[in-house]
Amino acid sequence: MNKSVISLILGTICIGLAPIFVKNLSSDISPSMIGALRCGIAGSILLLYQLFIKKHYIKDIRFYSMTAVIGICFALDLFVWHRSVHLIGAGMATILGNTQVFYLLVFGLILYKEKVTLKKLLVFFFAFSGVFLILKGQVKFYKSEDFFWGVLFGLATGLCYSLYTTSIKKTTLLNFKNKITALDIITYSSLVTGLLLLVSAQFESGYSQVNITHLPSVMGLAVLCQIIGWSLISYGLKKAPLSVSGLIILLQPVIAKILSIYRFNEPYSSLEIVGAAILLICIYLGTRLSIRSSN
Repeated sequence: MNKSVISLILGTICIGLAPIFVKNLSSDISPSMIGALRCGIAGSILLLYQLFIKKHYIKDIRFYSMTAVIGICFALDLFVWHRSVHLIGAGMATILGNTQVFYLLVFGLILYKEKVTLKKLLVFFFAFSGVFLILKGQVKFYKSEDFFWGVLFGLATGLCYSLYTTSIKKTTLLNFKNKITALDIITYSSLVTGLLLLVSAQFESGYSQVNITHLPSVMGLAVLCQIIGWSLISYGLKKAPLSVSGLIILLQPVIAKILSIYRFNEPYSSLEIVGAAILLICIYLGTRLSIRSSN
């Protein structure tokens, strides 16, 4: 297994904890403020590290333009995803958000001329079947209105998530005046996302102020998910095909669902277990197909 695949898997495990942290905070803090704290803190920590410890200064305007695009895409992603988590739970919202895998297949084909074989299409078909089974197993547990809006926000997350992932890959492949690392991308894009969501949070009311009890979940989102998780994923995206990257990132909803059942007693059915098993098998097969095609 090559370094890019290992990096993607480890990064996905880290961000798989994000829905749990968000759910911990969602009853007290507004959806946009959760995202603003996550990205604002992460971006600030990384900026201090880059400027004062690493002494790494980037003077290429194209880099800042690209990280602004990445930041906007991620702000949209968190805006809709946090609302989905609030309405239909951490596991379900994350599963819907990871429909990004289907958009990434198309983007990879159009933008990077990635080869799409019959075997890979079959893997994606079965992955979609797994997602469908998980959805079908959850419908009966939610009120119709909450379920409708939660699913809508979740599906919108999939599109925004895929745009975010694609824009990161695009940036890693460009040639800049300075040497650019995954950490550079996460630093400046996080600051853009944090600023946009902070503005959005000013229009959301009915939530309490952030206090010391929220600190573990906020820091978990900022450090473990945003800094460590997305730095690992950004590194892996540079060499791994977008289609396979999307399959590996499908590990996130499986992790989120298991932890949601344990932490919040979220309901589940036998259909979901079957769907999750199909997803895991598809991730493995998609990864193996990628390794063979690169040899």
